Amino acid sequence: MEIHDKYVFGRDKVESKRLDSQHRLLVKVTGNTLIHPTIPTEQIRSVADIATGTGIWLEDVSQFLDTPHIQRYYHGFDISSDQFPDNPGSIHLSVHDLTDPFPREHWNRYDLVHVRLLVAALEEYEYRAAITNIYNILKPGGYLQWEEIDEETYISKDNPVIWELRRCFDYSLTTEGKCFQASAKVYQESQIVGFVDVERLAYDSHQNPDLRLDTDKRLAAIIRTLYARLLWRSGQVDGEEAAARKAEALIELHLGLCDRGCSPSVKLMRVVGRKPFAASL
Repeated sequence: MEIHDKYVFGRDKVESKRLDSQHRLLVKVTGNTLIHPTIPTEQIRSVADIATGTGIWLEDVSQFLDTPHIQRYYHGFDISSDQFPDNPGSIHLSVHDLTDPFPREHWNRYDLVHVRLLVAALEEYEYRAAITNIYNILKPGGYLQWEEIDEETYISKDNPVIWELRRCFDYSLTTEGKCFQASAKVYQESQIVGFVDVERLAYDSHQNPDLRLDTDKRLAAIIRTLYARLLWRSGQVDGEEAAARKAEALIELHLGLCDRGCSPSVKLMRVVGRKPFAASL
């Protein structure tokens, strides 16, 4: 992978496994709400998932919505097909960049469009185009659900690991022209584009103490992958090996704090909005 690849993470089997584990954790963080409760699931007949990766969110949603005698359509889009499942079953998959308009056959097609974790992928100026493109493929009355782990997650009064992650991510993403305040940006741009009933919600893993070990492991994985990658990409260290060494030192500090009962939480931000019934393209 090139240092300036738009996608920060890798796309190998190890990374796909990490994505699937992360998905399962984030679903638990939201109280097992794959779809926000304000979205009327009985009306959903077609679902799109942007930056679908391994397609695991669509797979779970298709099982959650499964109803006898009702046929539904599921479509996952990603900028690369490298992590698409070999046997997607009834799920359709396409390579597409969210910042480009979708093919016309997708316009006005979906009751729900889901997006997750593009904070390290989209440049700040691209959010307006991305949200406009989502607006266009939603049916009038259809819903957007966009989830991010961004600036709001990396806030702590007393954890030096979180302080360092926040410093690194803010510096690195700003250097690349990206927006660390991703959920706030989505909330703002969604209203400008024309979505109504827009909400920005926060979920915290500390609400479920049983998630502590999973969140500890997830943060260690983020340090080993995203933190190390951004250190290198932004020129804060001299090469991949130096980035890996710094990441391992931070993981050691993190795990030591966890052993002493100082486990940080995972906070997931979720923006939900509806395309007006009277919307026109």
